[in-house]
Amino acid sequence: MRYLKWLAKFFVTVALLWWVFRRIDLESVSQAIGKADKLLLALAFVPYIASRLAGAVRLTTVLQAHEIGLSHYGGLHLNWISMFYGMFLPGGLGGDAYKLLRLKQHFPAHGTMLLTRILLWDRIIGFVMLALLAGVIAMFRFDDFLLIGLIIALALPGGWALWWSAKKWLPGILPVIGRVLLLSFGVQAFQIICTGFLLYSMGEYGHFKDYALLFLISSIATVFPLSIGGIGVRELVYLRGSVFLGVLEPVAVTVSFLFDIIVTATAITGAVLVIGQRSDALPGISSGERDAEVVLE
Repeated sequence: MRYLKWLAKFFVTVALLWWVFRRIDLESVSQAIGKADKLLLALAFVPYIASRLAGAVRLTTVLQAHEIGLSHYGGLHLNWISMFYGMFLPGGLGGDAYKLLRLKQHFPAHGTMLLTRILLWDRIIGFVMLALLAGVIAMFRFDDFLLIGLIIALALPGGWALWWSAKKWLPGILPVIGRVLLLSFGVQAFQIICTGFLLYSMGEYGHFKDYALLFLISSIATVFPLSIGGIGVRELVYLRGSVFLGVLEPVAVTVSFLFDIIVTATAITGAVLVIGQRSDALPGISSGERDAEVVLE
């Protein structure tokens, strides 16, 4: 069953890419990549990696707020390996499942339910920031009174619902909610900057708000596990969205394709940590947590 799920994602990914590339001029995409400034393409990795660092710190901030003694270094190690597993392993062992497995292994005293809620809320906060930034950029992009009113009308009760839900299901996050939201903003801001580097590398200096909006909407779409690493889904959103926003389709699809390459290449580096592991122990665990684990064993 695990392999069937992975194969289903694989075929969905291939089908989406086939559908997208049938509807654009592949020669234009190839030429755009060939003519791109290679230095700017290389520099695009920097803000993306920074976004992954911010995401790792976000998770360890929530963990530490619940007295789970994993350092930011240990959280970075955990996140980097989970990137690799989430992208390439077949079956249901995605990145979050791997994190839960390792956290249960090292912090059994905190319980599966609490750890699951922490991982779920880490995702929820990221999704909320995506939606919030997409709404803000949409307000500036369309400058429509009704749209602005609708976004504000949704944002206010949405913020209250988020606070109420956190207070009910994960109250330990409330003292650090501001820091967690700021880190979530950093994750998306760095990835938008990465998109900017990709655009500038191809000599595209206009319509930045359009491409930023396309990026955020495509990121929301890739939250749903329909394909491997969101590949294909992102290209589909860029293709259809470029028609609606009036930007060049080849440029939009090329940006999404290059971004997927950066995501995949970064995830592959997690294999280095997997191969280099000399034990099952996570680095950066406080001595108190280690002692508790020994006692429980």
